Amino acid sequence: MNPVHLALERASAYFAERQTRQGYVARQLLGTPRPDDDRLAETLRREARSRVRGDGSQGGDLVATAWLAWELMDLRTPAGSPLVRRPVAWMLGRQDKDGAYGLGCTPRRHELKLCEHAIGGFFSYRSSGRTIRRLTLPTGAAVTSDQGARFLASCFALRSVLRAGEESRTLVRRHVGSLLALPKMWDTWGGMWAPTMTVGALAAIAWAPPPFRGQLPILAEHLALNQRPDGSWRNLDIVHAVDALGAVPLPQAKEAVALAAPRLARAQSPKGTVGGGPYAEERTLVAVRAWLIAREYA
Repeated sequence: MNPVHLALERASAYFAERQTRQGYVARQLLGTPRPDDDRLAETLRREARSRVRGDGSQGGDLVATAWLAWELMDLRTPAGSPLVRRPVAWMLGRQDKDGAYGLGCTPRRHELKLCEHAIGGFFSYRSSGRTIRRLTLPTGAAVTSDQGARFLASCFALRSVLRAGEESRTLVRRHVGSLLALPKMWDTWGGMWAPTMTVGALAAIAWAPPPFRGQLPILAEHLALNQRPDGSWRNLDIVHAVDALGAVPLPQAKEAVALAAPRLARAQSPKGTVGGGPYAEERTLVAVRAWLIAREYA
């Protein structure tokens, strides 16, 4: 059997009974919904509501709050509903606040155009007085530097804010424009920009409005050109890459995902998951999307 088709069969069996957001979303994608899935979605929405603090955040954490809003929208909660609006409003209140990537200025950062005189709109993940050792996203993608964590967390929040329909706000648009203008990000691989950060930026820009989306062909091509023949990328988590590329509505992005799909299939365990541990379910959901794209190209 085609390895991608086999991977989808295993994933379908794995997600068939999962009473989670990932299980709900996977069954909708695979065309195998359960009769009680609408009830499950409502239960999951109530659970999410219980995690929202009075200020609209989840635990006062930018990444957790962005993920909460994303999960709610995955559960078909309207972006304009109060349940989504509250965490989004809290995130918007974190833009250009103490600790945000790019705030402040030094001669070296000014020269590199990485200071507040050249970029802005970034969301604050932690105060400037707190050093961040590591940030791991819900897919398992991680960075291990303070500035990398601040940058990736902000891109992660931007993605949720854009999906929630806040693309017309001045600071949101400045954030997107800043990502597109960052020196050396879109014409080199590695160097001053770890590929994980580049892909985090692409994941957000994929949800941006015109005219920003006009840059997507160049950005997607950048990732495609740096993809290995076996579908992987150097110094980059393949799941992180296909998660971002899957949201880009362009042939070159879909082709890159299709090339990565067999590699993901080889990483699948007999029980249907991609990897193990706390990120396995989300990583498997990302893989399902990739395999479905690959099936279209077969």
